[in-house]
Amino acid sequence: MLAAGVVLTSALAACTGGGPTGDEPPQSSQQTQAQTGPEISDPRSPFAVELCALLPPDAATSLGLEPTGEVYDGPKISPDSAESCVWETPDGHTSVALAPIKDRSIQEYYDHKSAFSDYQELTIAGHPAVRANQGDPAKDGFCAMFAAVSKREMLYAFTHEISKTDPCGLAQKALEASIPTLPPAK
Repeated sequence: MLAAGVVLTSALAACTGGGPTGDEPPQSSQQTQAQTGPEISDPRSPFAVELCALLPPDAATSLGLEPTGEVYDGPKISPDSAESCVWETPDGHTSVALAPIKDRSIQEYYDHKSAFSDYQELTIAGHPAVRANQGDPAKDGFCAMFAAVSKREMLYAFTHEISKTDPCGLAQKALEASIPTLPPAK
């Protein structure tokens, strides 16, 4: 886990590139954020489950990861995120971190897509999502994705692959496995 933490911290530093990062979108007014954004037809609550229960053990195993994750206790992914939980492959060459984020709308990413050199709008498990990175995931081996699980809560996936085969595919699969297991938002 220490290696994953070092990788996660290094990756976040590498993703910054002197501008807005995938983990900290440019800020817009709270009023605009509350009025815009896609409807979330099946809102879920990532804060209603224990952090390391965000990815069920069978889903982690199906992704080639250890069945249980460990809370990452290094620097936070973003100031408004909760802590993250990290799952690794047995050899430690690949990791997936998941973190819930409150008080953020997917619209913030839509409005500032030009701030990311790697940006794509997606639908993951029926929820609007974005792939938002400063670097090139295929070259760097890192990928950040954000899924809107409710109007003002997101689920963040950050992956690292030493082999650099498909870090964004792994992030998407982790979100696809996690979102349906989250309890409905109240």
